[in-house]
Amino acid sequence: MLATFSLAGTARAELPAPADFSVSYYVTDESGEFVRPMVERDFRYATNRARCECGQRIGVQIQAKDGAEFDSSTRIQAFLGTKCATAESSPPGQFLPCGVLADALVATFVQGVMGAFHPAFLASGVDPASPSRDVAGADTILGSACSDKVAGQTSLWLCDPAANGTANCQPDEFFYGPDGALSQLSGVPSILYDFQPPLMEVKELTVEPADGGVVLRWELPSSGDIQGFRVLCEEAATGASPGLDFPTPELGEVPGTDHYFTAGNLCGAQPFSTVKTAPADVTDPDTCGNGVLEAGEACDDGDDNGPEGLCDESCELRVSPSLHALDWDHVCSDHITFRGTDVAIHGLENGKAYNFVLVSYDMAGNPRVHDKVVTATPDGSLPSPDGGLEGISGEGCACAAGESGGAGVLALSLAALLGLARRRRR
Repeated sequence: MLATFSLAGTARAELPAPADFSVSYYVTDESGEFVRPMVERDFRYATNRARCECGQRIGVQIQAKDGAEFDSSTRIQAFLGTKCATAESSPPGQFLPCGVLADALVATFVQGVMGAFHPAFLASGVDPASPSRDVAGADTILGSACSDKVAGQTSLWLCDPAANGTANCQPDEFFYGPDGALSQLSGVPSILYDFQPPLMEVKELTVEPADGGVVLRWELPSSGDIQGFRVLCEEAATGASPGLDFPTPELGEVPGTDHYFTAGNLCGAQPFSTVKTAPADVTDPDTCGNGVLEAGEACDDGDDNGPEGLCDESCELRVSPSLHALDWDHVCSDHITFRGTDVAIHGLENGKAYNFVLVSYDMAGNPRVHDKVVTATPDGSLPSPDGGLEGISGEGCACAAGESGGAGVLALSLAALLGLARRRRR
């Protein structure tokens, strides 16, 4: 049912109340089509870095409610971003101008405004040099996108740009948004976005061989932001996945449980939508270890580069490209709770060396790989992996374990990696 209005004919009405508008958000598919309304778990956990890098758009519908009173000439502007009320009235600085979703007369909002936007608009403002601020515009340039240092929450912002007689939206003309400084904002839903991997780091990762598997152990600090762990593995000599069957997370799955998400696993080399961003400043270009993959480098994990890491001091891979990319085909453990400090891995071939890495992830499903590769060779003369967890691996049992970072990984070309089929079990 369409909203109906009593239009003021002589004097301009005061700012609308947030309750005069209904704002609904939707989960979308690869094409940006609305699939279902967002629920609490979507608002809290779904907007992670992988979905931002894949450009899985967020749908929104703005509907003026029955009984609201507006002047027929009222024009409403809808923005997406952080601190939009502040950014609109200040020179570009800490908060860049927000993206514009709609700019229309009340009559348009009576009919309802629908759109979909790239998740990056929640966290990043529009570059001052951008020729457009339209969230659907191909020439809109953001200040940044999907940065792994960004987390926060925000929502749609609405303003009446002519309420105080001054051109453009001023802070006192915003009537809907997540900012507590705005009046009467109870009930405004906010979307939490989290592009950061876990901040907490595990320590002392070790591996012991067993019959048809291995046992991994690690130490945890007393507190942190880890939701769980997975172990990934590969054949040390070839880089091949051992082929253990752990279904890949689906696009519509909500994190906060037992998965991590990467863009490679969700959308492969073909994002669903993209945004333009201003060139990033690199303070030390063409330097191995700066965390930026540059010409001539097979990898660059920044501070995690090292002789035991997935990427060495010369920015050469010590594991296969697919394992380095945390491809879900390499998963060889089920979900391990955030309190876990050990795990038994089954289904491996005795006499064959395997590399193992430990991946932690937060409630949003953002992964962080531990910066140490460990290697071991399952041995049929040893106890089972479950026996190792019971503490029966005695003196001499660890002597069959390989040194950290085993040798002989397969040097797959980038083209070959991109050609790998992305598994989607439905």
